[in-house]
Amino acid sequence: MADLRERPEAEQITRFYSKMTELWSKAHEEFRDNDAYYQRRFNVWNQNYQGRPIFYDSTPTHLVDHAVATLMSFSPRIHREPIGDTEDDKQNATNLEHGLKAVMDNAALYEPNLPFKMLAQYMVAHGYGVIEAPVLVGLSGRPSAPDRTKFATDEEYEQELSIYRANRKDFNPIRIRVPHPSTVLMNPNEKIPTVAIKASKMSAQDLHDQSVLKKRTQRRKFAEIFEMDDYDPWDEVEVWDYWTPYWHVKMLANPAPTYGSPNSVAATPIYMERNTWGFVPFVHAFSGLSGMDIADEGGDPYNYAQGILTPNKETIRKRTQEISAFHQMLLRSAFAPMGTSRDPMTLAQAIQNEGILEGDMQDFWVMNTPDIPGWMQSIRAGTDSTLELGTYSSALAGQRQAGVTTVGQQAILNTAGMRIFSGVAMQREHLASIVGSRILQLVDNVSELASGIGAHGKMLRKSQINGVYGVQVVFPHGEPVMELQQRQMALSEYGAGLIDPMTYYEAAGYENGTEIKKRLTEEAVRQLPSVRQKIEQTVAQQLGLVDEENQDQAAQEIQQRQMAQQPQPGQMGGAAPDLNSPLTPDTFNPTRIDLAQ
Repeated sequence: MADLRERPEAEQITRFYSKMTELWSKAHEEFRDNDAYYQRRFNVWNQNYQGRPIFYDSTPTHLVDHAVATLMSFSPRIHREPIGDTEDDKQNATNLEHGLKAVMDNAALYEPNLPFKMLAQYMVAHGYGVIEAPVLVGLSGRPSAPDRTKFATDEEYEQELSIYRANRKDFNPIRIRVPHPSTVLMNPNEKIPTVAIKASKMSAQDLHDQSVLKKRTQRRKFAEIFEMDDYDPWDEVEVWDYWTPYWHVKMLANPAPTYGSPNSVAATPIYMERNTWGFVPFVHAFSGLSGMDIADEGGDPYNYAQGILTPNKETIRKRTQEISAFHQMLLRSAFAPMGTSRDPMTLAQAIQNEGILEGDMQDFWVMNTPDIPGWMQSIRAGTDSTLELGTYSSALAGQRQAGVTTVGQQAILNTAGMRIFSGVAMQREHLASIVGSRILQLVDNVSELASGIGAHGKMLRKSQINGVYGVQVVFPHGEPVMELQQRQMALSEYGAGLIDPMTYYEAAGYENGTEIKKRLTEEAVRQLPSVRQKIEQTVAQQLGLVDEENQDQAAQEIQQRQMAQQPQPGQMGGAAPDLNSPLTPDTFNPTRIDLAQ
């Protein structure tokens, strides 16, 4: 293997592309087939029966979308271990959590599709997913402090300064993208790759402008200007982005005839630059839904990239055939051909115009159509049962099961059913954690980010990082019954003294445990009799209701009232969620996920 520190050659990059394309060819073919099933464009009948009617129902799309949208959330929850034991260390960790979450949520909202939702979708459908992150865009767009000398009055300057102070907290050049897994080539055995190529398309004008920026403005040593002599500005051209921890190369793939053979895989470098980040901005993982390595096949990634559709395609195809047949029989029965012993044109015109027919009953008739036999219904039920066994239980789809009457029973079923997606959840959280750590690394090391980045009024600063980049990103369950079970278990353990308050907040799903603890402490201090008495006396004096003559009497009255209002044993604490409560339709209402939280 070539030394990655050395400047890469075009031939070296092309060899890597060709090798990875060959290695991933079978998996990519499967991805294309999965896409056809998801989009309901797959072949239902073989070549000999192409003329048969087809009715596509939503089953393959539903299998993926329901698992993603109902059973998983897409807004990350960030956990950062304090680097010390002091309250300042804990508060600093909390501030970093809030800042990083705001940055990641905001970065996701800049994309046409929610990245972490798309990642879950690809991992469920294809058994494999890729994250491109962090991506830096618009570094030159950071708001700058106004120059006082350029303003005629102090009022104008202060107004501009206020705008600057507000906008500087919302400067976020971080982007998180999730490309289709077939567009990025990496070593399948490296979760954090050392080499990656992404194939994409961009307009000829954008590529020209980017090449001019690199050569003339940024003065890249190894850069050429992409000339547009053979292109219109809006023409799409295929480009490669080649990454190592040390280099980034932009290449023109399958170039126009003036550059080389249009059918070759040769690529022409447009520019190359040092990768100062120290990492390749891609990570990938297999979902673990199904699949394993097979002896004597040399680690083909196809054997690992097995989504929920792959082992169930024949069942889905069989079900579509059955539904198409049933649908055709229904249509023939509902719209059976009509006959008449009279003029058929008169009959057709009368039916079309909803007119009145003249004649005897025996002059008109409807063609008899066969009834659907019961054994055909049982075949359909068997197919549905097979499909459920190969995917996930209908209980996860919000359907009440026979004999299930309480929230606790439903929680047990949902927990068991969710185990099939445990691999997807773990891999997605690990990839997101890597992305979060890399964002901290960029803020800590990239000079343009040293003054901090932020979103939604929250800031992520270099001073919060202290050279430690580790964070844990989790995606809480989006399924309300399981959230209820998790919260009750945490409350029970806290009530039994098995966990401390901070652990309880984390287990129960609260993101701001440090702030909650601080507010509870402040409220407990305010509720101390001496403190409450002092506060009420101060308020009474401010309102002019107490003077020096009746001050003592007012204090006694306040104290007596406070004693009467003291909570009695058994009155404190709210009711815990009850898993023995009966199931209702509201039980299955999904939790609203707000990315702006």
